[in-house]
Amino acid sequence: MKSRRIMVCMFCVLAMVVGIMAGCGRPNQMTDAEYEELAKENAASNAKKVVLTVTRDGKTREITLDMIMYYLVYNETEGNQAFLKNEAYFKEIYGNDVNFWEIPVARNATYKDTYMSTVYDSVVYTMLMYYEAVDAGMELTESRQKALDSTTEQFLAKYTPAERARTGLTKDVVRANYERIFMADQYSALLATNVKVTPEDVKKDIDRELYRKYEAITLYLTKSNDNPELAAKAGDSAQRLKTMQDCYEAALKGEDFAEIQKRYSEIMYLRSREYRRVEGSSAEPDFIEALLGMEPGEVKLVDSSYGIYVIKLLNKSNYEGYEDAVNEAVSAAQNKGINEIFSKIEEKYQVTRTDAWGEIEMGTILKAK
Repeated sequence: MKSRRIMVCMFCVLAMVVGIMAGCGRPNQMTDAEYEELAKENAASNAKKVVLTVTRDGKTREITLDMIMYYLVYNETEGNQAFLKNEAYFKEIYGNDVNFWEIPVARNATYKDTYMSTVYDSVVYTMLMYYEAVDAGMELTESRQKALDSTTEQFLAKYTPAERARTGLTKDVVRANYERIFMADQYSALLATNVKVTPEDVKKDIDRELYRKYEAITLYLTKSNDNPELAAKAGDSAQRLKTMQDCYEAALKGEDFAEIQKRYSEIMYLRSREYRRVEGSSAEPDFIEALLGMEPGEVKLVDSSYGIYVIKLLNKSNYEGYEDAVNEAVSAAQNKGINEIFSKIEEKYQVTRTDAWGEIEMGTILKAK
């Protein structure tokens, strides 16, 4: 779990920071003011329910339901959207009365279980990072401090008063969640400065040649007889090879491939190809082997198992995707380093789930009671 936690948590936390969650409540049955009062009541009730305890060096901190409601709502929304996106498929497999949250996704685990696991990972990551930041005396930067109110308002605007009332997500609760998330993110960014990875550090492990782009133009005549009309016009194997040899000789003399193809348009294909080793290819091995051994301007005739090619390599001086691969490798190395640091932090703490945690049922958080 630790090896994947940093990616899961950072994705969830950053996604929530930009407020991508969508509301799904019922039309108002009460006034907005009445809903706000109900939200405050539920927030107060949630604040009394301890769902996790976190202990370090004999000091125990309590994490209450109001402190994790943000994560519950986010993940339930994600699950509901995943179901709607694939509703037809789920109903075809499990019937029209399918309950998405009870669908098994792994041995002894349902969607409800996996989403709750994500909530747990996200909460533990954020809270431990937050506690570390607080204990170190860190304060939010001015830019993050200024972003608190606007981000909170942006989030609240995506939910109906009824949804906020049911979940107890008042403005104060949401703002407090963002404050912890921002602080955890700020502390994580500080730790990241200790994980020094440069492009030069990873380039030695990335073969640049795998990203060389081979740009070619080809004439192709199939050896298949599946199309009787084409087979009759192309002739037997010997005739087809003779046709392609004539095309090859014309290409060697500098004739344009498009002009050559016009003479045989009923049986011959003209293709432009780009190939990089890193992508692999569905093309025939004989074709690929010939292409990779060519120099720009060179023309080859390749008689393969399935067809006959006349190939002209146009360019192989460009590289595509190499820099992206380097950047991805740098990010992966940095994430690995931060993950190792977080694992050491996590070892200092004992996290315990209470009975109240076990009472949480993913899939019912946003539903009207």
